[in-house]
Amino acid sequence: MIKIDQIDLAFLHLAFSNNGKFDEQDLVKSELAYLGVGRTLDRIANLKERNLIELDGSSFRATILAQELLWNKNESLETRILKLLQIKSFEESQIIRYLIDSPDLIRQKIEEARKKGLLIFTTIKKDDKVIMVCELTADGNEFIRDQLLDIKSQLQKTLESMSKKVQDTKADDEKIKSILQKIREISTELD
Repeated sequence: MIKIDQIDLAFLHLAFSNNGKFDEQDLVKSELAYLGVGRTLDRIANLKERNLIELDGSSFRATILAQELLWNKNESLETRILKLLQIKSFEESQIIRYLIDSPDLIRQKIEEARKKGLLIFTTIKKDDKVIMVCELTADGNEFIRDQLLDIKSQLQKTLESMSKKVQDTKADDEKIKSILQKIREISTELD
């Protein structure tokens, strides 16, 4: 997976909040104006090199590869939230802003992920205010890694997990050996 930082995120968000494109005027009106001309051009060149944006006349268009990072509607919203939190811890309102999806649905998925232990809320002090931010947990990182594995790797991991569970059961030894043998055969077929 391509890694992006907070500034890359801001450029890509600018594109996806403007129908997949941005131009010079959009940049001037955005939160990225503070970068100045030199740093802005460097970032645009870097995003082009990594195939995250491409020139489209007088504007820049986000690529399909960029869309796959956080804005692919075919990927679960929970996974997209966790991937966003890999970049940085964010307030709930920022997550809603960056993911460009239903605020109520995002809040629901954040709460579900929190209950699963994939993210936590922490308080930090910012500009003399105490704010709550969502932070990715180790389980959340593991969840994302599992989502990124190819299907064969996911099946292998599931088979390994099944083998461990079978070994921990209190079933007859012959039955355990038979089940483990079948799992090994399936695993071998995958290789």
